[in-house]
Amino acid sequence: MAGVTKIEIEDKTIIFTDLANLTPEEGPEVMDEAARVISQYAPKSVMSLVDMTDMRFNKVVIAKVTEIARMNEPYVKVTAIVGLNSVAKLIAKSVIKLTGRNTVLFNEIEEAKNWLIDESN
Repeated sequence: MAGVTKIEIEDKTIIFTDLANLTPEEGPEVMDEAARVISQYAPKSVMSLVDMTDMRFNKVVIAKVTEIARMNEPYVKVTAIVGLNSVAKLIAKSVIKLTGRNTVLFNEIEEAKNWLIDESN
C-alpha cells in the first residue's frame, strides 16, 4: 500500500516510503508526504527505506525525486532503495551522485532493512 509508515526494528525507527507500482501522477504526492514526515525528525537521524518496485518514471518524477532527496538531506542519515530495474538504477545513481546522499540500492527489502540497522550502530 503506497504511503509513508514507520517500521520499528531492534529499537530503531525506519521511515518506509512505499512508491511501488505508482504512476508518474501518484508518486510525487507520496514523495511530498515522505518529506513532511522526515522533516519532523532531528538532523541526520532518519533511516529511510524506499520501495520503488515497478514505479513508473518520467522527467517530472525524476526531478521530484531529486528535489525530495535534497530537501530530506539535512534529516536523513542513510537511505536504502529497493525495486529498481537496470534503467532506473542508472537514474538513481545519477541522483545519488547529484545529492551526495549516503544511499545504497538493494534488490530485496529485508536486505535493505538489515543494512539500515547495521549502519545505525
